[in-house]
Amino acid sequence: MTVVATAGHVDHGKTSLVHALTGVNTDRLEEEQRRGLTIDLGFAHAVLTSSNSRAIDVSFVDVPGHVKFLRNMLAGVGGIDACLFVIDAREGWMPQSEEHFQILRLLGIGAGLIALTKSDLVDASHLDAVESLVRSRVHGTFLEEAPIVRTSIHDRASVDALARLIADIVPRDRSATVRPRMWIDRSFAPTGVGAVVTGTLLDAPLYRGAEVVILPSGLTARVRGLQSRGHDVEIGLPGTRLAVNLSGVSHHDIGRGDQLVLPRQWHVTETVDVEVHVLPGLTHELTRRGNFLFYFGSDEISGTLRLIGSGAVQPGDTGKARLYLNRSIALAPHDRFVVRETGRDETVAGGVVLDVDPILPIRRADPSADISRLIDERGVINANDLFLRTGHSATPTVDDVIFSSAMLTASRAEVLDLVVQAGQNGIDTGALPDHLRQAAHTLRPSDALSENGRLYAPGCAPSQQDASPIIAAFTDAGFTPPDPNTFDRNELRRLVQRGALVNIDGIYFAAVTLEAAHTVARSLLADNSGGFSASQFREALGTTRKYAIPLAEALDARGITRRRGDVRIPGPRL
Repeated sequence: MTVVATAGHVDHGKTSLVHALTGVNTDRLEEEQRRGLTIDLGFAHAVLTSSNSRAIDVSFVDVPGHVKFLRNMLAGVGGIDACLFVIDAREGWMPQSEEHFQILRLLGIGAGLIALTKSDLVDASHLDAVESLVRSRVHGTFLEEAPIVRTSIHDRASVDALARLIADIVPRDRSATVRPRMWIDRSFAPTGVGAVVTGTLLDAPLYRGAEVVILPSGLTARVRGLQSRGHDVEIGLPGTRLAVNLSGVSHHDIGRGDQLVLPRQWHVTETVDVEVHVLPGLTHELTRRGNFLFYFGSDEISGTLRLIGSGAVQPGDTGKARLYLNRSIALAPHDRFVVRETGRDETVAGGVVLDVDPILPIRRADPSADISRLIDERGVINANDLFLRTGHSATPTVDDVIFSSAMLTASRAEVLDLVVQAGQNGIDTGALPDHLRQAAHTLRPSDALSENGRLYAPGCAPSQQDASPIIAAFTDAGFTPPDPNTFDRNELRRLVQRGALVNIDGIYFAAVTLEAAHTVARSLLADNSGGFSASQFREALGTTRKYAIPLAEALDARGITRRRGDVRIPGPRL
């Protein structure tokens, strides 16, 4: 499906042109029909025939052209593939033509067509002059090479020619992620159906039956049904207009600007670092002074703007800023937005989101959308926290934690210093701060030796202090230890006290064997997100249930694992 939004000055014929293309009057409100003025967003769908005779599904979002309803226009142009830029051949380029055009540029719309409407009401020389003016206005922009089609709703051939060109538009590349998101532009309740919300689905598929969350309210619901192009579907695809029937929530509690997302996939924020581009035609610089409205998707949020690294950005220039929003919103790096200054009642800038959770003070900030920059600033971050803030995953350094190179080097050095200072006493790794405990797991045996939950410098571990053949026997036996009755009981007791052996309900293991079991459990948990069973653990150890169960219980006691029903899941130390 291709999603196309209209744009242009009021009364230039956008709604009439969509009606001619689709047969649908998008002015659905009684007031719109009475006044002959589009007030709110309108929607229509048609199957158009391309120049190579292919049938193409096209959804139209018809936006109001009057400046009083600019918010509604902004709500309709997010997530579209292209614009149908409409200009009245009699009036030419008008103030809202310019503002709509600049908004489309700020939002990064990459394709479009230009329709000169009411072309039957002027002569050819006038049409040539208007077309020349339009070409000069769009020179050097995404519409520079766009076809200009002279149309009249009374001339079917001109409408059909425009329809073919619209069908030829190639939808934008929508690389799928795992986080579906829909900015809601309508919420209503048809009789006997329940709550229905509509919008353009972005980023990832949405399935019927899915549990969803409405942001920013946090209301939960279930997708009872999906419709696209008026037909029921099981899966909504990114880039399509969707009507989503929700159960468990009232349409009165959902409004334009809300977002429909999956649970536990987004970081909700009120502070955002961004790149801002100031409109070149502005007559003043952009500073922190002013009352600003920010438009993300179909949402409008008030807030303040603080520039990073400078006190002002000149017209046509680009800078960086921190936005302090007056309520929370779920955003991702690379999301686009528009800025309006309410005092002057004008669009002043637009930009791109860089960081949805900045942590540096503004005087030190140098934001970018680069994941490595985010990791470097934090030093260490949980893999899930990274996903919530970026929508992307990175390979954990250890367990589910990602270290920056500098933090990992520093943390390792700090652990080794503690180990050296502790000497033969070693250090309890469970008592270390989280980042040091995780860093300790990355140390090589030549750097430090872990035995019985403690970390020792080379040569200081209990097993290295006693060359007892008993230790060698238990170490060599691994997960199937020898019968303790064949050894001197007093000697076994002494070795347990030294930490070289571990006594688990009368079954003895070498301390290094328990550490090896720890490693096996971590590997199983990495491969089995729902936990691992006793039989899986036994098979991985290559031993019998007699020895696997005591080892598993020892890991439970040390907080490595935790039993839940018939499986073991990560414990507090993981």
